[in-house]
Amino acid sequence: MKFMDKLNNCRPAPGQLGIFWLGQAGFLLKNSKGELLAVDPYLSHGVERICGLKRLMMPVMEPEELNPDCLLVSHHDEDHLDLDIIPGVLSRNPNAKLFGPSTVCRMCRDAGISQGQLVEFNEGAKGSWGGFGLEAVFADHGDHAKDAIGMVVRAEGHLLYFSGDTSYQCDRMKYAASLGADILIVPINGEYGNMNACEAVDLVNLVKPKLTIPSHFWTFIRHGGDPYLFDREMRLEAPGSDFYFMCQGEMLLWDGKIVTESNPPSH
Repeated sequence: MKFMDKLNNCRPAPGQLGIFWLGQAGFLLKNSKGELLAVDPYLSHGVERICGLKRLMMPVMEPEELNPDCLLVSHHDEDHLDLDIIPGVLSRNPNAKLFGPSTVCRMCRDAGISQGQLVEFNEGAKGSWGGFGLEAVFADHGDHAKDAIGMVVRAEGHLLYFSGDTSYQCDRMKYAASLGADILIVPINGEYGNMNACEAVDLVNLVKPKLTIPSHFWTFIRHGGDPYLFDREMRLEAPGSDFYFMCQGEMLLWDGKIVTESNPPSH
């Protein structure tokens, strides 16, 4: 089934949440009202144009097909703040809002996006849009993005913790860990200041989610990420913790467990 057919045909019941992986750190969340939240969507070839890193995985959808009710952007790196597509997304969807830290909002204004569609969202901020509750939590992306954030999303009675691009810092992550995440979404590439697979497992053991979804790997040449190592470390260091490798473009339907025809979580 084509990605857009999966997205359009996804109709979560109350208490259910549709989760789609766009690749890299990009996700779409669809709630029972049909509202769509886009997190760090990267759908262009901007990183190759700007940084020379070729895409290994092609986008699962055309930028013109992305019509979210809300966007949540963790920081201003090109593979998270995709300014090749976001001005068009917000222009097509004038009621949509983009939540992001100060640097993200400044760069969006510089790109011609109306201040009325931007919500500055720095660490400690809380907000909501439609049926999604949003909270910005600690992330440490070093000099790459000094105001990068982790992101907590509450929807349909579930809590998702997107760690964002960050190193592992146990003490600073204890607050987010205390919130009781159902799903943890974590980078495993170990480059550009991000956690490697072993450090990501340390975060799993701190957070103790019902399910962990690894991300931020295999999108670019020279970008790092070893799914095999994460799989091995989870089995050795976090036995009994469920984790699931999503395929780019895959959908999970979540109601406290995975309720799709996909394979069950690994143990």
